[in-house]
Amino acid sequence: MTALLLNHPAQTISLCDLLERLPQYPNDRDFGSDINEANRLLLSDEYSISQKIKCCFEWMSRSQPCLFGRMAALGSEGLAVNICWLSENDIALGDLYLIRKIQAERRAWKDRAEKGESHGFLVMFNSKKLAFAKPSLELLEVCKHISDLYFIEHAPTEADVIYTEAIPLRDRAGKLAIFKAGANIFYPGAHKTRNHDRRLPGGLLISINSPGHYANSLILRGLAKSISEAVEFIRQVAWRSIGNGGMGDRKIQSTTWHNQDLSRPPSQCPMKHRPPYIPIDFSTKTYSSLYHTDVLSPTAVTVDPTDIDKLGANYENLEAWSELRTDYLTTKVYEPKDRNYALFHGHPISEEAKYHNPWSPIRPSNQPGLHYGYSEYLEEI
Repeated sequence: MTALLLNHPAQTISLCDLLERLPQYPNDRDFGSDINEANRLLLSDEYSISQKIKCCFEWMSRSQPCLFGRMAALGSEGLAVNICWLSENDIALGDLYLIRKIQAERRAWKDRAEKGESHGFLVMFNSKKLAFAKPSLELLEVCKHISDLYFIEHAPTEADVIYTEAIPLRDRAGKLAIFKAGANIFYPGAHKTRNHDRRLPGGLLISINSPGHYANSLILRGLAKSISEAVEFIRQVAWRSIGNGGMGDRKIQSTTWHNQDLSRPPSQCPMKHRPPYIPIDFSTKTYSSLYHTDVLSPTAVTVDPTDIDKLGANYENLEAWSELRTDYLTTKVYEPKDRNYALFHGHPISEEAKYHNPWSPIRPSNQPGLHYGYSEYLEEI
């Protein structure tokens, strides 16, 4: 890691410098009553970090559209996360300090993940300037810069690219494997924009999570009888998460939504206890979104401050990713060359590789016939 630190591009300009350039909303900016209330505590010097973490988790347990995020915040269904909390004082100490702290906590998290005790990692940059940052090119630069501090193995990171983490898990026989994990960014300024479902109070947060690691840890801990049972549970939760957004503003619909599959009879709906926002003929293979849900720093939705509630829930003139995939939620075993490799069946590693992230970044293309998650898709990009 020392060599990575010495050659890290973050030394040319610091996060502090970038925060000074961020266009700001006024102090009375309305981010929705849920975020406004949480911000009062999260941006105050009167509360401890433990109190702020509790507040953040309480918000996520109520207002996070992704049900995996809610479960993790509550510690329910055997799902747990680690969090690295970075205050304004931490940010003021400079990028090398931030890198060292993030990477140390990243390794500590992987030590827990190896034992099946944690399945996700949150890195929270708790800052008023980030909390009141307007969507802009400057905010996009901050997102990329903060991503550099985490993904030091890929720095400098780029916009509109998928970056994947590797999470270790040791099986009952003592063998180690790693599972692919997604990475996303959340922040208050997403409120009422095309990125609305990625809103969160208090600053900017990087979220890392792996459904496959979680599924296999359920089996390891005796909370699921088989990989089929674990994957089916995760599939049901994932389907419920799609279309569950739009929170914090009554005029906004979810910025993710289910596609329809007219070929399947309504009597064959595979969802148990289907909520009303999901059509009975929803597709089990694809869904749509106003952003690519696996991209770490998406340009279009990060720089655009347009209030989408003024559109009256009419998203027809906005770019949508209409063929994002859910059919990777399967027990199928994929070959190493496939994008779905190591999602639910881990990649075996040596002891020395426990902290290594071997997955290459991928740049998706929003074209008809998008085959997200398959080898032919990799060849196209």
